Amino acid sequence: MQTVNPLTMYVPIYQTPEAQAAAKYAQANFNNPVTKASLDNMAIVHYARIALVPNSDNKGIAGILVITEFDGDMNTYLKAFFDNSDTIKAAFLVLINLWANKPADFPTDPNKIDFGLFSNFINDRNISQSSDLYYAYSQSVEQIVATFSQAEEAAE
Repeated sequence: MQTVNPLTMYVPIYQTPEAQAAAKYAQANFNNPVTKASLDNMAIVHYARIALVPNSDNKGIAGILVITEFDGDMNTYLKAFFDNSDTIKAAFLVLINLWANKPADFPTDPNKIDFGLFSNFINDRNISQSSDLYYAYSQSVEQIVATFSQAEEAAE
């Protein structure tokens, strides 16, 4: 059974100065202590990053890639964000606001975005499958952290 799974979510964004600035801000400020603490508390995310995809003419940003590797299945992963991580959930809600191809009836009020809409938004934009991912180890984040914590304690 594969314990590590990928998310490679592509979100095309509006081509306005505001959306371009928001995308740059999101990417530049993603790896911060608050995000790190939120991801650490979840204890299922191996790696996470945001990449900006340039327009074909290299002028501006066509879209945002959210790339993660995580333990468990996709729904459990998304439920952890939706139910337990206001910080990460808020980041995904920002992406929804930047989403250029948003259906006209898609809610813009974050309070009206339930788990079904949230998970469909992410799953529909995920361009990777479990079979796409190479991983060199089968241990979960919790197992890896525990092993290294024990090794550090033994070294002291």
